[in-house]
Amino acid sequence: MGGDVNYAAEKRKRVQRAKDFAEKWKGRGYEKGDTASFWLELLRDVVGMTDVTTSARFETSTNKRGYIDVVIRDAKTVIEQKSLGVDLDKPELRQGIMVTPYQQAKNYADSLRNSERPDTIIVCDFDHFRIHDLDSDDPENGYTHFRLEELPEQLHLLDFLVEPELERRRREEKVSLDAGALIGKLYDLLRAQYIDPDSDESKHSLNVLCVRLVFLLFAEDAGLFRKNAFYRYLKPVPADRARAALKELFAQLRAKPEERDPYASAALKAFPYVNGGLFEADVEIPQLTQEIVDVLLDEVSEGTDWSQISPTVFGGVFESTLNPETRRAGGMHYTSPQNIHKLIDPLFLDDLKAELDTILTAEGVGDRKRRNDLIRFHDKIAALTFFDPACGSGNFLTETYIQLRKLENKILSVIHHDQAMFGFTEEHSPLKVSLKQFHGIEINDFAVNVATTAMWIAELQANAEAETVVYSQIKDLPLRDSAHVVLGNALQADWAEVLDPSECDYIIGNPPFIGYSNLSPDQKADRTRIFGKDGNLLDYVACWYRLAADYMEGTTIQAALVSTNSICQGQQVLPLWRPLFDRGVSINFAHRTFVWASESSDAAHVHVVIVGFSFIDRPDKLLFTYDRTGVTIEQVDQINAYLVDAPHVFIGRRPRPISASLPMIRGCQPSDGRNLLLTPKERSELIEAEPAAAEWVREFSMGAEFISGEDRYCLWLVDCPMQTLANMPKVLDRVNKVKEMRLASTKAATRKKASTPWLFDEIRYHGEGAYLAVPSVSSERRQYIPIGFVTDGMIPGNKLYFVPDATEYDFGVLTSRAHNAWMRNVAGRLKSDYNYANTIVYNNLVWPDADAHEQLLITDCARAVLDARAQYAGATLKELYDPDKAFLYSDLVQAHKALDDAVERAYGLEPGLDEKDLVAHLFELYRQATEEA
Repeated sequence: MGGDVNYAAEKRKRVQRAKDFAEKWKGRGYEKGDTASFWLELLRDVVGMTDVTTSARFETSTNKRGYIDVVIRDAKTVIEQKSLGVDLDKPELRQGIMVTPYQQAKNYADSLRNSERPDTIIVCDFDHFRIHDLDSDDPENGYTHFRLEELPEQLHLLDFLVEPELERRRREEKVSLDAGALIGKLYDLLRAQYIDPDSDESKHSLNVLCVRLVFLLFAEDAGLFRKNAFYRYLKPVPADRARAALKELFAQLRAKPEERDPYASAALKAFPYVNGGLFEADVEIPQLTQEIVDVLLDEVSEGTDWSQISPTVFGGVFESTLNPETRRAGGMHYTSPQNIHKLIDPLFLDDLKAELDTILTAEGVGDRKRRNDLIRFHDKIAALTFFDPACGSGNFLTETYIQLRKLENKILSVIHHDQAMFGFTEEHSPLKVSLKQFHGIEINDFAVNVATTAMWIAELQANAEAETVVYSQIKDLPLRDSAHVVLGNALQADWAEVLDPSECDYIIGNPPFIGYSNLSPDQKADRTRIFGKDGNLLDYVACWYRLAADYMEGTTIQAALVSTNSICQGQQVLPLWRPLFDRGVSINFAHRTFVWASESSDAAHVHVVIVGFSFIDRPDKLLFTYDRTGVTIEQVDQINAYLVDAPHVFIGRRPRPISASLPMIRGCQPSDGRNLLLTPKERSELIEAEPAAAEWVREFSMGAEFISGEDRYCLWLVDCPMQTLANMPKVLDRVNKVKEMRLASTKAATRKKASTPWLFDEIRYHGEGAYLAVPSVSSERRQYIPIGFVTDGMIPGNKLYFVPDATEYDFGVLTSRAHNAWMRNVAGRLKSDYNYANTIVYNNLVWPDADAHEQLLITDCARAVLDARAQYAGATLKELYDPDKAFLYSDLVQAHKALDDAVERAYGLEPGLDEKDLVAHLFELYRQATEEA
């Protein structure tokens, strides 16, 4: 249902954008001055092309001394644009012949290389659109036609312009995943041949061997070697000679022409000098079996077109293939280009594309000035430097390089549209974007090798693209430049030695997703070295934020990191962000919590945020917020550490409420090894076997059972005489098991409680009096945490907070949208679920300054919520607050709405305001309360 809503909403937006576009361009349009602006806006803002600056080329030269107005390569489409009012059926003199606009475009299309010839021609005069399908029986006359004013209704006719782009991405991802699976199979076969496959030397050699084989497979399919050169070289070699043949081939590839063996076989001489260090070192190569040779040649080589892989995707897949940890965990992991763009687009790429758009579409600008502006922009992007201090397989660096090369191709297509650059030398190459602009630190040896190779493959693919722009062959081999990826622990290395801060423009990446409770001893030591004792509750990624700030201070460097969302929630905010903000760091853009789908074969998902930060305070701050219908993008004035447009405050643990009149207390902690807790079945069996135990069994609930309505029980032996306990052998057996469990604990406090094994570890409720129960963990999908009154003496567990002697007014405030909105922004997270903490959420909430009338109104509305719940007898809180079933409980929904309005009025607000404004108000109240204190 959510997907349908999202699709419908997006369709409405596209239709509205089409209406706006049609109104803007109504009655105007000059071929020479408006073509680029018209199609850039149409493709980007209306059709939805995500990368229009690099996907669409303008004024592409042909070998008939003419120009194609627009080429959209992925869609295999050319566009012939005419000024408004030009008769699209009237022939005009072009290159000495009379042709219609369609015939002119068709002649231009026929002059292109076979691989570049279009399937579709669009002829347009800023009002009439004619779409000619060249595969139809009569493409010239059997065209599809619509007018500009009809664009909102006929928008679907242009969908084909973006679908090939999506199809290309899907194809690249599929090829890359299939290739990764084949490499994984080959890896396992090769590993079995090593004498000691678990030794560091053998693991390193196997990784290098696989990386080299991948490069060879790519090179033969991409045309760097003669067609099928590697396959033909190894196919006739017997399996017992394959090892020697590989060693000879690697030696040949690393030998400069003047150093090569003049007596080498013709098969070896066919391979060029590669350089780049890829084949430099001698590595351990085991004996190859016939099975290995067959898999390598017939499946890995013949079964995949390696020229079609995405280096961004394959780098991650390949790394997970070679990484022993991910192989043990199962599945292949990679970061999708789409997720990478969530970081690099707002950090720098959107601005670069906008700057290029401005240059290309500026009105009243002569060709010379536009050319000079493009040259300056070209120099600018070629001077940018990128640093990923946890680069893994290099996917962020690789995708960034690919995007810069696309921008460069766009520049070159305009600057050199009237000339082919035949036989340029390396010194006079038009290509300026270089792998030398990219730097990284990576702790894993195999990932360093993969990152370097992925960048080479990206360069070679980009060179092939560039050849279609400059109409000249680019010399790919030997490899000259390489990305600067250093092997080391980024938390111990001196970043300035890898790249001087004065030379760095952007820090990017996604450091390890490791929560504070899952750190290894070495990782904890790294964190302590950086934060001291203040960092004990920080996730591992926090270390990169602190070191990035140290590195950036005093510079204009801008950074963005993908991070576990908990660093902007709950107790981690204060120790990480307050020192950074005090030093002058600003958050310039942020993606609030979303699912970082790592696109792995085992579908491992992590809930993350992306934070863009710098010592430069950008005025145009962007905040990306996700819900079930998609993403909302807002331009805001400030972004605080909770990723909210609200005052810069830091909410730490508060032992007592700042505003509430009653305490909220954590429930009782069993620490019992599940021996004092009972399921319904265990309770029945215990009482049947030992009837005397019934007196000492009480209802019990953690937060999850409270929400789901699940029955659970506990042995509550607080007042049980020891003699009575001794006469209940089955109960006593459970108590003895508690004692054993506590004595075996690594915590001294728990071992101490072994002296009273019949009692809960921590007792905060003694079984008397009603209370308001608040679960500590609740799904992010719910609008409200399901809270409720308990009047039967049920023992609350440590995952269920309780407010003793709470009133219906207290219930009303705590179940209101205001309290839940506050919670959503300051509570911690357990994966994507909210992890409520009384000391963070409840104790820091400023309650409304409600007068007697407002308190009475809130109380009445709260009672109405409870009465609405009672109407649905038998429904659990889980069912009542399932957002997908809200329509079944309309009375409850209406009662909550009335309560929300009453609480918001008590806060002095207009009911129903946007949640972000409500949250900003609550943050402001907190700021005032703490300043006054």
